[in-house]
Amino acid sequence: MREPQPQPAKRKVSLTLDADLVAEVESGGENLSAEVNMVLRDELARRRRRRALRALLDRLDQQDGPLDTAEDQEEIARYMRLLGGPVGEAEQPAARRGPVR
Repeated sequence: MREPQPQPAKRKVSLTLDADLVAEVESGGENLSAEVNMVLRDELARRRRRRALRALLDRLDQQDGPLDTAEDQEEIARYMRLLGGPVGEAEQPAARRGPVR
C-alpha cells in the first residue's frame, strides 16, 4: 500500500487572467487556485514529455540517420498524438526541427 504523497509547499502569487476564463471556472463552483494549479501542472508535464520525445528522436537521428520515410513519419505522428504533442511538428525530420528546448 502506497503512503500518501505530502502536499507541495504553496506560494502566494498574483496573476492576471482573462475574465471569461475566471467566470467559467467560478460558475462551475471550482476553486480557481486549484484549477490553475492543476492546469499548470498538466501543461508542465506535457512539456516534459515533449522534450523527452524530442531528445529521443534527436538521439535516434544521430545514431541511425534521419527518420524521413513516410512510414517513419506516420509512426512519429502516432507517438506525438499519444503524448499529447502537436503532430505537425513531428512530421519534420529531427534535423529540420531545431534544437531541443
